[in-house]
Parts: sequence; structure tokens; C-alpha cells
Amino acid sequence: MTRAGASWRVALLLLFAAAYADPLFLSRNFAGRDLLAYNLPMEKAVHEAYARGRLPVWMAEVSGGRPLLPNPNAGALYPVRPLLAKVRFPVAMRIFPPLHWALAALGLFQLLFVLGATRPAAWAGAVTYAFSGVAVSEVFYLHILPGLALLPWILWALARPWRTERARALTLAALLAVEMLAGDVFSIALSGGAAILWMLLEEDRRSRQRSAVSLGLALALAALAAAPQIVATTFWISESARAVTGMKLSESLLFTLRPPRLLELLLPFPFGPTFALDASRVWGRAVFFPKGTGLFETLYCGVFASLAAFAFARARARTQTRGSRFALVFLLLALAAACLPSLVPAAWLQLRSPVALRNPEKFSVGIVFALSLLAGLAFDRFRKAAPSRRALLVGAAAFAVAAGASWFWPAAARSLVPGVPVDSPAAAPEEGRRLAVGLAEGGLLFVATLLAVEALRSRRRAGDLVAAALLTADLLAANRRIAPSFPEPAVFGPTPFARIVSKADPNGMFRTMGVYGYRPASEIERANTSNDPGKLEYNRRGWSDYTPVLWGRGLVFNWDFDAGDFSRLNSLRRLSLAAAARPDAGAFFGAFALRWSVHFRDQDALPGYHRIAGNPLTDLDEHEMAFPDVRLLTGWREEPGAIEAFNALLALPPGEVAVETGASQEGHARPGRIRIVEKTPERLRVIAEAPDPTWLFVLRGYWTHRRVLLDGEPVEDVPAQVAFSAVRLPAGIHRIEWTEKIPGSGVTRWGPLLAVLLGLLWTVRDRGRDRAYRSAA
Repeated sequence: MTRAGASWRVALLLLFAAAYADPLFLSRNFAGRDLLAYNLPMEKAVHEAYARGRLPVWMAEVSGGRPLLPNPNAGALYPVRPLLAKVRFPVAMRIFPPLHWALAALGLFQLLFVLGATRPAAWAGAVTYAFSGVAVSEVFYLHILPGLALLPWILWALARPWRTERARALTLAALLAVEMLAGDVFSIALSGGAAILWMLLEEDRRSRQRSAVSLGLALALAALAAAPQIVATTFWISESARAVTGMKLSESLLFTLRPPRLLELLLPFPFGPTFALDASRVWGRAVFFPKGTGLFETLYCGVFASLAAFAFARARARTQTRGSRFALVFLLLALAAACLPSLVPAAWLQLRSPVALRNPEKFSVGIVFALSLLAGLAFDRFRKAAPSRRALLVGAAAFAVAAGASWFWPAAARSLVPGVPVDSPAAAPEEGRRLAVGLAEGGLLFVATLLAVEALRSRRRAGDLVAAALLTADLLAANRRIAPSFPEPAVFGPTPFARIVSKADPNGMFRTMGVYGYRPASEIERANTSNDPGKLEYNRRGWSDYTPVLWGRGLVFNWDFDAGDFSRLNSLRRLSLAAAARPDAGAFFGAFALRWSVHFRDQDALPGYHRIAGNPLTDLDEHEMAFPDVRLLTGWREEPGAIEAFNALLALPPGEVAVETGASQEGHARPGRIRIVEKTPERLRVIAEAPDPTWLFVLRGYWTHRRVLLDGEPVEDVPAQVAFSAVRLPAGIHRIEWTEKIPGSGVTRWGPLLAVLLGLLWTVRDRGRDRAYRSAA
């Protein structure tokens, strides 16, 4: 790499450091959308496990305890996560998004440079990709950010000339293995599809077969290296609600890209300021139905990228640049994958989905990747043959006229927007004015693009630099605001109720419950939503999402964000909804260690709870008789199976538990004592003193992939309370050791080592052949 080449890459890194200076250099953290409710708690569970020197096998605080590593949404084995475990968790979460945006930009820079683009052109493509609305919106979905960063590097490994085919295959294998360990199926599908399409469209017939063999070998080695994740996920899926009860199409297609949203390729926010994270300020709600915004706040990646796509689409085959044909076809395929599911008839939405995956809008990453690649390639092309100056001026004038007309005749302008019905005539004028603001902003950004194209016409180095700067400023002005940051205490600081609960229960023997879905929606909550940017306080107050994990507090009947709960727990959650409507159901909630409950002041308490603290918005209730999460039972009811246990739960007296033994009988024992020696998500060690034969009840999801030792001898746990676990104990003093395992780890743990050994053997075997080849050359 030359000094000039290195300086461009360093400048790219400095750009990201400057753009995200507030989280990187100040005590501020990203928040909003799913971050507080789901992703940050999941990341914290992984981070803390690595900080303890353990693998992140289990998540104890969510759903009463469930697998963590097998859930691909956690990406627990993704190598960056153990590396960041060396720093404080809030710091790690300030580094994670900018690090991946920078890697994405560098990857596209390298890919374009390999394709013959100049450095300013590679810069333009890189910033188009990494500052696109889709890329910046992924700040809310940390589990899919690695896929965004790795996609251009995988294409780079295919497109780059290598001294040997083996080097290309091994590099591809390493990149694909990392992506598989990151766990996102959509990212893996995009990368695999892009690699195959590149070989078909950008390589000649003579090299295509050799490349296909390399890609096949790379995929095999990558799958072997990622076997611990792949096999564990397979076992997890088979017992999760995704596989057992399935998903309806309405759930799988919750976030799809409706065709009217393609306006966002020209206007960053045509439907209102979705970046404000306030759905009440968004018009044209039918575009995002049933949500207030899309999965990604906008598709905008600069008008320049759309001009580039138009220019290459019109170009003759013989004038196409290397990579442009791939990018155009990939763009069409990604558009089809993201948009076509939105056209499924409404009558089909209650049908079972053929695949237990959600949100085709994730394929939008492919859209902005293709457009960014075309933008970089067009940068050099426009230096020789720029778009018509007259056409660009007409476009700028059209933006100005449309914005003015929408402002002065808002209702008429609103009614003309295609594919977006007007909800009510009264709302049309206000919606039209919001459209006018979006058009005006789009017009200003279009002018920046026009000036960039004019700078390219000069065919001078200074013109290239000015054009690259203008395109960068365009994207920063439009999309940087999508990723807001907040003071660290506002994100991670425990609420007053969390402090009360932690003080009352320092050993974490009990859980807390929110009432979202159990009680009618709160008017107090609705009134305060507009004063809550990013829904920070909503998530912190509710105790129905995963947020309390950030304070080390556990939940049982929380919202199942990723449909990752066991099917048994999903059934139990439905029963809890019925229990909440019964005044005599207090014993039901107490049996699950649910000692506290949080609700808004205008909502009723759950059965068995009474108020102990409050503020003008919310109340904290305590259960009359809640039992610890790990305990010796004094009463139990043995049932033949899950259905019988399920039917018995609401009738059980306080503290009694239903265990599935195949028998049908009741049992009682005198109270015993337990001493907890170790209690971490991965391991539980207990010394129990039982005067009579009894059961040790453990509030951990029933899961066959664990090892339980009773006085050093393996024993089986059985389902208890339908979704949790119990171990039979004889009378006496006993030591119980409970270890959560990775499914299939006895075999798959050798997969990464075997993949490395095979790669080394391949290298050693072909070393002599490589020397002979170089000598002949």
C-alpha cells in the first residue's frame, strides 16, 4: 500500500471518529428503538460472561432463564464481542457501532479500489454505504451490524487478484466463518448470494469453475469453523416457539419494504422525521403499517447513487465498468426480496409462514450496497461523461416547485402521493406541509449532488476532492441524526424502583413483572410518550422488555422480542394472561418468584400484589407470598405430562409446584435448607439439607442440554411448572452441581480447530506447487 493510499484510509477512519465523537470521546451512549428494550441487554449478558472468563451459554434474567449462545440473535461467538469484554460495558457499546461502520466503509473502499476506481471514487462509494440510512439505522440492531461490515470484504476477497487460488479460498473461509459466527441469517444469505452472482456475472468462463470450487471449499471450511454456533442454533430452534408453534405470515412480514418507500432513494424523509423516533410526527402511516416507521429509518444513500444506477442501467454492455453489471442485477434482486413480500394479499397473513424468519426489509442492506458500489464506479465515469446539466437543473427546479406547491396547497399535494392513502381529510393539510418540508430538504441535498457533478466535470484533482466532500456532507447532513446519543446514566443508570428492588433482594432470589399486555393501555403512559425521545423512559419504567437486565434484575413473563423462548414458556405466558384476570391467582405469580410488579398509576395491580412505593407515574407492588427462584419444595404435585401440569397450575396452593414425572400423585416434605455456593448463568452449585425426600426447584427453562450432578453422580432434571426445572432429592445433605452446556459441543468444539488444521495442511501441501509455478513464471 502506498503512502497516498494509506492516507485516504486513515482519513476515512478520522471521518468516523469526528462524526461519532460524542459517543466515542464523551460519556454518551446510543439509544432508541430496540436498543434499550432488547439489544443492549442481550449484549450485556454476552459481555459479562466473557468478562467472567466463561462462554455466554445462558441468559438467566430473561424468561426465567433461557439459552443465550444458541440464539443466533446474540452472536455470542462473534470474535469482536470477547475482545470488547476487556473494557466496561457502556464503553464497549460506544465502540461497537462506529467500529463496524468504519469496517464497512474500508471494505467498500478496498473493493472499489480493486475494481480500478480512483481513491476519491472509492471514498465516495465507502461513505455512501457506511452513512446510508440503512447502515446508520443498524445502530438499533447490533446483531446485524457485523453482516453490514463483512459484505464488502467478502466481495473484495472474490474480486481481488490472488497469487494462488488457495489464498483466496482461505481468506473467504475466514470471512464467511466470522459472518456465520455473527449469526444473522439474512446477512449470510446476502453474502452467499452476492458471491455466487459475482462469479456468474463478473468472471469469465475459464475462471468461473475454479472460483466455484474455491467458494465451495471456503463455505465448507467456514461451516466447520462455525459448527459450534450452527449446531447449537439447530437444537435451540427445534425447541423454541419459532419451530413448535411456527410463525404466521403477519409476523414474518412485520417489516417489509412497501414500494412507496422507494421515494426515500431521492428524499431522505418524505413521510416525516422518522429520525425523531416519534411515530406521531410521521404521516402516511399506511406505508409502515402496522408500525410507525420502517425497520430502517430511511433508505437514503444520496441522490448521486440513484443517478449512478440510472446511468449504468442506460449504458451499453460494452461500456459497462467491471462490477457494474453485478451491482445492477444485485440491486434488482435485493429490491425484489425486500419489496415483494409486502404485496402478499391481506387474506394470506394469518397463514403459517414457510420459514421461521422475520422482516424481509433486512434485504435493504443489499439495496444500499449495490447503490454504493455503483456510486463509486460512477464517480470516475462522470468525470468523462457526466449526466446532462440541463436534466440536473430541471430536477433541482422540480424539487423547488414541488416543495412550494406542497406548502401552499398542502391538501392537494398530499392527495397526489401515489400508494399512500389519506387517513382523514382533516389531517391532509398538516401532512402536506410535512411533505413540503421533506421536499425542501431533498431539494437542498439534490443541489449538493448537482454541485458535486459539476466539480467532477472539471476533471481535476481539486474537483474530485470537492465532489467527494460534497457527497460526504450530503450523507452526514441527512443521516447522522438517525443515531442519537444520550448521557450514560440516562441509558444504563438504574431507576429508583430498580434500586429499591436491588436493596431488598441483593442476592437476586426474586423476579419483577411489568403489566404490559396484562392490563389495558395506560393513558398516563400515552400522555408522556411525546416527551420521551427514543422511548428511553418508557423502556426503563415498563419492566416488560429486557431492559432490567442492565441492572442485573430478572424477569419471567417479559415480552418475547425475538420469538426465542421455549415453546413451553410461550404456553405458560398465555396462561399467565388468564391468571391476571382472576382475583384468586396470586399463588400462580408467587410460585415463579415474582415478588414485585411495576405498573402505571391508572392501571390495576395484578392478583396477590399490594403497593409499597410509587411516584406520580408508576407504582411498585410487592407480592403477598413469593417464593425464591431456587428452593426445596414442601409440597408438589406429580403429573403424567405437560398438558396435565398445565391444567393444574391455577389450582395449586401457594408454593406448590407441578412436576412431570409420568405419575399422578401428591407429595409433601418438611422444610429444608439450602446454601447457594455459586450462582452464575452458566453454573449453579447448591448444598441442600432435606429432612425428607423432596425436589429442588430451579427457575431455569427446562432444557435437555445441561449436566446436573447430585453428590457427583449425574441425574436428570424434569419439567416443573411446565417451563422450568426440578431435581429429585433423597433425604439428607447433598451437593448439587448444575452446569449449562452448549448443544453438541462434545463434537462441534473441535470444528474450529479442524478447520484451521485443514487450512494449514492445504497450505503445506501446495507450497511446493506454488514455488514451481513461480519459477516457471
